Amino acid sequence: MSNQSGIKVTDELAKTFAEAVANGDVRILRVSIVNETMVCTATEKVEGSFDEDYNKVESHLEDKTPAYILVRTDERTSGMEYNWILLCYVPDDAKVRDKMLYASTKATLTKELGDSKFSDSIYGTKKSEFSHDGYKKHLAHKNADAPLTQRERELAEIKAAEAQTVSDYQGTSTRKTYAPGLAFPLTDPAIEALQALKQDKASRPHNFVSLSLNKETIELDDASDVNVKDLKNKINAGAPRFTFYVLEHQHQGESKEAIVFIYTCPPSSKIREKMLYSSSKANVITGATNKADITVLKKFETSDASDVTEDYLTDDLYPVTRSTTSSSSSSSSSPLGFQGRSSPLPSTSTGSSVQDRIQMLGGTQGGFKRPTAPGRRRPAAATHTQS
Repeated sequence: MSNQSGIKVTDELAKTFAEAVANGDVRILRVSIVNETMVCTATEKVEGSFDEDYNKVESHLEDKTPAYILVRTDERTSGMEYNWILLCYVPDDAKVRDKMLYASTKATLTKELGDSKFSDSIYGTKKSEFSHDGYKKHLAHKNADAPLTQRERELAEIKAAEAQTVSDYQGTSTRKTYAPGLAFPLTDPAIEALQALKQDKASRPHNFVSLSLNKETIELDDASDVNVKDLKNKINAGAPRFTFYVLEHQHQGESKEAIVFIYTCPPSSKIREKMLYSSSKANVITGATNKADITVLKKFETSDASDVTEDYLTDDLYPVTRSTTSSSSSSSSSPLGFQGRSSPLPSTSTGSSVQDRIQMLGGTQGGFKRPTAPGRRRPAAATHTQS
């Protein structure tokens, strides 16, 4: 902020400007610093349009003498007063003291005349900067978007994505009826590949569909027939992907199939990719459900494709049930691993009460499975076997 020079507006200048504002008949008013005060040294009446009258500004500028030029525009405020612009002309050839005075007094001029009266200001050292073409260039520069670096552009896109992304839940008890985030459309090849997943095994051309985000559309990345043991190697480990997979498994002694959704986003992904993919995943599932008529039983999310093993998918596919009638349990053991309880927990042999509690606490089938904590790997299958 410029230091104030102590130079004040004269009563005569204040009165002249107030009358010009009230009457609206003055187009140009030149202000100069004379004897340590700001005074009016010239005026021009309104004769034509703003563009026509503005051409007279240069005639009020001298080669080595600074000046303030107040110009009335043709735009009005809500109070029906005309807006004014302040031109601060300080030529390079002016005396050093004059340069300092005019630079440090500009704020005082607008403050004492009324800051609200001025809609714009221009500072320049050459007459050409205050020509009509110079003023147009000033407006173009003022209205142009600020130049951004690649990093700044990415951050701007992220902010735009964040603004469109809404919470998956509203409060603690009301669920929204629409999918949050960015809704990029699925391409026809992607929809056709997803539709094939609901066919029976004998006629199904593939059980694995990988989708990628490209130019604001969800496109088919790959469609193959993949064994669950090879799934972690099939998923792209170098970029985010949306994967739909038909998981063949055993449940309660029966052979079953379930379509699962796997969202993978490696740490090496670009910031923009992370944000766009994360904001799009809910709508990708919604699009698959509505357009391809498939049902996703479970959703998984991880930053490491090597996590996607058969155990990783099946361990959390169904709510876990525990039996309290196992003959191998010791008398000191109790459900959920608590020991030394005087009263056992209610029986969960049927699994229904446990499932109800899990769902009540938010562990529904449709929720995303929590990713592995950073720096820790999911236990190998061998850790689940009993000795």
